[in-house]
Amino acid sequence: MDTARPLLTSATQTPPWPKLRDELRLHSASANRDGSPAWHLADPVRNLFFRLGWLEMEILQRWSLGSAEKIAAAIEAETTLFVEEQDVVEFVVYLQQQQLLRTARYRPEKSLWQHLLHTYLFIRIPLIHPQRMLQALMPWVNGLFSLPFLLLTLLVALTGIVLATRQWDSVVASLHNAVSWHGALAFAVALVFSKLWHELGHAFTATRHGVRVGHMGVALLVMLPMAYTDTGESWKLSRSTERFRIAAAGIISELVLAGWATFLWSFTPEGSIKNALFFLATTAWVMTVVVNASPFMRFDGYFILSDLLDFPGLHERAGNWAKRWLRWHLIGLRDPLPDNVTPAFARFLTLFAFVTWIYRLMLFIGIALVVYHAFFKALGVILFLVEIMTFVVYPVWRELRVWYERRSEIQPRRRWRLFALLAVLGAVLFVPWSGRVSLDGVFESALVQPVYTPFPAKLTQIHVSDGERVKAGEALFELQASVPQDAQDRARALHQAWENSARGALALAKDGPAKQVIAEQMMRQYQLEASAGAIELQRLRLVAAADGVVTDSDITLQPGNWVSPGEPIAMVIDDRHWRVRALVREEDLSRIATGAQAKVWLSGRWKPMIGEVVSVDHEAVKTLPSLILAKNHGGPVALNAQAPVKDLRPDSVWYRVSIEGETADHNVGHEQTVQVAINTEKQSLAHRWLNSIILMLIQQTGFGKEA
Repeated sequence: MDTARPLLTSATQTPPWPKLRDELRLHSASANRDGSPAWHLADPVRNLFFRLGWLEMEILQRWSLGSAEKIAAAIEAETTLFVEEQDVVEFVVYLQQQQLLRTARYRPEKSLWQHLLHTYLFIRIPLIHPQRMLQALMPWVNGLFSLPFLLLTLLVALTGIVLATRQWDSVVASLHNAVSWHGALAFAVALVFSKLWHELGHAFTATRHGVRVGHMGVALLVMLPMAYTDTGESWKLSRSTERFRIAAAGIISELVLAGWATFLWSFTPEGSIKNALFFLATTAWVMTVVVNASPFMRFDGYFILSDLLDFPGLHERAGNWAKRWLRWHLIGLRDPLPDNVTPAFARFLTLFAFVTWIYRLMLFIGIALVVYHAFFKALGVILFLVEIMTFVVYPVWRELRVWYERRSEIQPRRRWRLFALLAVLGAVLFVPWSGRVSLDGVFESALVQPVYTPFPAKLTQIHVSDGERVKAGEALFELQASVPQDAQDRARALHQAWENSARGALALAKDGPAKQVIAEQMMRQYQLEASAGAIELQRLRLVAAADGVVTDSDITLQPGNWVSPGEPIAMVIDDRHWRVRALVREEDLSRIATGAQAKVWLSGRWKPMIGEVVSVDHEAVKTLPSLILAKNHGGPVALNAQAPVKDLRPDSVWYRVSIEGETADHNVGHEQTVQVAINTEKQSLAHRWLNSIILMLIQQTGFGKEA
C-alpha cells in the first residue's frame, strides 16, 4: 500500500538555502518507461501533483545538506548517477517556479492585467462537492460498468447505426430542419445534457476506483460555459490502466448515450421525443469525435494517450524533443536527450509535438477570430492581436532568444546556412515578386437579348431556328395582335371623321372658324394615335438587336400559337464579344487600373482568353452580380448570415471590376464562374500583409471615418 511521508527539513540549514513547504507529501508511483523509479510530489493545498524521477528524489533526500555543491557531491559519491551542481540548481529553480518552497517567489506576482490576459480564455468556477452524493449513488450505477451492459450497448449502437443508414433521407431532413433558431436552442440543450453525462462518467469511474472527486463546476472556454469534474487525485493510482479508465470514462459515457439515442430514434414516432433523441445522438457523436478525442489539447484524448503510453507530461516532454530537433538541424546546437527513451519513441514524440503545434496554431487563430467576432469591433481587434501575440508570436520569440543567447555554440558553417535561410525568407517576404491579382468572376456574353412579345399575340411566322447566326436588324419572329390593330383602325376612323368636320366648319354661319380649329386639333391627335398604333404593330416584328446566334428557342411554338408577354421565345447571344463581372477585395483595389490586361480561364480550357479592364467600381457591392458566385450555390463568395439569402449580400467587402474582350472562335456561351488574373504593379508579401492589417484596423476601429 502506498504510504506518504512529509518532506522535513533540517534545522541546521544555512539561511540562503530554501526550505520546502511542510505540507508537501511524497507518494510512490509506477516506474518510468526506462524502468527507473518514480514518485509523486503532492501539494494538498492546491490539489496538484508533480512527477519526480530518480535524480530529483536523491536531491530531496539530501536537501538538508544545504547547498547545491554538497548535494551534487553526495549523490555522485553514494549512487551511480553523474550529477553536476547545475543540475541541482535547475531543480531548485523548478521548485521555486512551482511555488513549492517557503522562500520568496522566484518570479514576481502577476499583475492584474497579466492575470486577466492568461485566464480569460479558460476560467474554472467550482460549484459543488459531490463526493457524498457519488458514494450514495454508486450502488445504483454499478450495473452500468458491467460487461453484459457494455456488450448490450455495443449491439444496440451498431443496430442503431445500421437502421439510421437505411433511413438516411430522414437523417438529412432532420439536419436541414435543425438549421434554425429552434434547432440551435435544441442542440444547446442537448450539448448541456451530454456534457453533464460526460462529467458524471468521469466522476463515477473515479469514485469506483477510490479516487476522491474534489469538486464539479463550470469552466468558461472563451466565455462559453462547459461542465468539468476535478479528478486530479487520480495520480494516486499507481497503475496506468486505472488512470486510463477514468480518463476514457467521459468519452465512453457519451458513446453509450449516443448509441442508445440512435437506436431509440429509429423506433420513435415523429414528435418532440424523436427530435430530442436526434439532437442527443448527433451532439454526442460529433462532440466525442471532434473535441474530446483530440490528443492535441488537454482534453480526454490527451490524458487517454498519456496513460496508454504511460508517459505523463506528454505535451511538454514531446515539445522538448521537437525543440532539440529544431536546434540541432537548424543551427547545430546539441542539447542533451530530454528523456531516456528508444529512438523510435523519440521520433514519435518529435512528430507528435510538431502536429500539436500546427493544430494549436490553427486553434488559436480560430479562437482569436471567435474573440474578434464576439465583442464589438474595436475591442475585438485588440483581443485578436493579444491572442496572436501571446500564443503565437511570444513562444516563437522566446525560442529565438534562446538561440541568440547560445549563439557562441553555433558552428560557423551552420551560422552561414542559417543566414542563407533567413536571406531566402526575407527575399520571399520583402522582394516584390507578385505582379498580378487573382479574382473570381462571372463570364458571359457582352450582349444577351431575350426575345419576348410586348403583349399577347399570335405567332404568324418563324424566320430562324436554334443555333442559327443572325445579323443586326434581321427578323426573327412575326406576330399578330388584335388589340393594337383595333386601336389603330379606331384612330384612323376618328382622324378621318374629324378631318371631314374641319372641312365643313367654314360653311357654318355661326362659330365656323372656332369649330374648324377644334376639329383640326382632334384630327392631329388621332393622327398621332394612328402612328403610335403603327409603331406598336411594328413591335410585333421581333428583330435581332446585334449580330449573334439564336439559342434557347422554344421548339414547341408553331405558327398559329398564342404567346404571352412573360413567355420567352428565344435568346440572341453575341458569341464573339464577352465580358466578366469580377470581384476584388479592398486590399487589392488600388492595384487595378482601367486598361490593364486580364487573363480569363474558363473551365475545361487550358489557354486563357485575353481581355481588358474597362471599369473599376469604388463603391462596395451590396448584392452579388450573379447567383452562381454565392458559396451556397457552388461559388467562392460567402453570404452574410444576418441577411436573407435572396438578397445575395456578401459577408465581406468586395468591389466590382468589369472586363471585356472578344474571341474569334465563337465560343461565348452561357454564364459561368471563371478565374481572372490581372497584370498589376509588383508587390511583396510583406507589403500586402501590412496593407491588409492597416486596412482592417481602419475599417473595424472606425478611425478612417469622417466625423
